[in-house]
Amino acid sequence: ALHTAPWNQEVKISPYFTLHKIEGDFTHFAFSECYDVIYFDAFAPEKQPEMWSLPLFDNLYRQMNPGGILTTYCAKGVVRRMLQAAGFTVERLPGPPGGKREILRATKERT
Repeated sequence: ALHTAPWNQEVKISPYFTLHKIEGDFTHFAFSECYDVIYFDAFAPEKQPEMWSLPLFDNLYRQMNPGGILTTYCAKGVVRRMLQAAGFTVERLPGPPGGKREILRATKERT
């Protein structure tokens, strides 16, 4: 459902999960609500540096509900440090079988 879902509209996957894929300039996107999960699948920082900045991660942090989780396949130290600077608690986790060695999970603490 993830790859075939339409852009810019909500798709109810289950009673507890709604997918909203955003197509547009993510670096200047004005979010209208807060989110529980963000799957951050940008290209590597050296290929798409505009997607890996502290202001962008600050914005994502503000747009997440307490306890919200951001995941990314990029496990570079510079990305981990930016996520931490934005306020996230960051963990390195084993990547999927046959894929990346490590991934990052960034959590916005519950208040």
